[in-house]
Amino acid sequence: MPHLPPAVDDDMLRVARQFFPHLTAADAVPGHPDILRVATPEGPRRVHRWPPTATEAEVAFGHEVMAAAKDAGAALVPAIVGEPEGPVLRRDGRLYDAQEWLPGSPPARAQVAWPEPNDWIDVPVAISPAQFSQIITALALFHEATTSLAARPGIPAAPLSMLPGAVRQAHERHLAALRSRARREPGIQRWLATGERLLASAEPIVSEATREQRLPTSVLHLDPWPAHILIDDGAVVGLLGWGRVAAGSPPLDLAQATLRLQGWSDEAVEAMVGAYANVRPLSPDERRLLPAVAALDAVATTGRLLEQTYAVAETARPPTALRAGIDAMLRSLSALERSLKTQAAVGKSKRTPWRRGPGPRQGREGGKARERRR
Repeated sequence: MPHLPPAVDDDMLRVARQFFPHLTAADAVPGHPDILRVATPEGPRRVHRWPPTATEAEVAFGHEVMAAAKDAGAALVPAIVGEPEGPVLRRDGRLYDAQEWLPGSPPARAQVAWPEPNDWIDVPVAISPAQFSQIITALALFHEATTSLAARPGIPAAPLSMLPGAVRQAHERHLAALRSRARREPGIQRWLATGERLLASAEPIVSEATREQRLPTSVLHLDPWPAHILIDDGAVVGLLGWGRVAAGSPPLDLAQATLRLQGWSDEAVEAMVGAYANVRPLSPDERRLLPAVAALDAVATTGRLLEQTYAVAETARPPTALRAGIDAMLRSLSALERSLKTQAAVGKSKRTPWRRGPGPRQGREGGKARERRR
């Protein structure tokens, strides 16, 4: 049965009229209850309601980093609008802003309604290599443009040193919710087994890297789901989801984007590193850290998807797209386990563990092997 179009939220409509007194139409966006599409004489716009915990300082910071990314050439970022009322409005304790409405739509099956028609779940979807390269290039421009902003005191932060503890806490919550269903669901069993091994391997790597404090810092997007990508005529035309920006280490953004937009594989990582290096080459420390960061994020993301799918009062079989998204994450978990094993075998070698090309070439006269420059 097709889903009925969602009703327009009264508060959203009132705020939209404040932002745009001459609006001619307003439409709710399926799967996004905090977004309203409005038609104005100047063109389509979107009104966005921030989370209840958002502060005016956080909203202002979000606008500042979006503007910095756009000024740096990241054309996928929407512009902030909203005259004559200004960039931010408050109504009943919630903050609202207005942005340009970008064309295009997310990839098919980027969100799934489950178990209720209005309960939308973000799902990983593999986009084309060219589209993936566009997203990675946009993230690189964004990271490069916000290095100085990330050093500012008092801004939202997502330090990498907190990642192992946060993932471990989330893992315990997911375990408690899913344990009773594990015997009947092979996907949960795979996550339980692989997840514990990945946590044991990845946590020490991330903890050691953050103790040495040699990692560059930028402002991160932290929400690169397919549902936040707009595609028009085969090309990416928009990147949404800027409500979680915070200072942190770029490998976290890159790991999330690779997991959710391609799935983890040697080929996907090679493509990501190459596209990113065209703007901002990763340091050796960042490259070596990528599989461990991705492993932690993958364990948490897969656990959340499994909980959203199976820890519900619903006896029907989950939608195919949701099960396919879980299978994709489970394959990434297996690939990451192989990557971490390879990295452990390589040890302290400077060779990137996912590169399988030939070793350093010998000199013409049979002399010493020449080191490959990075």
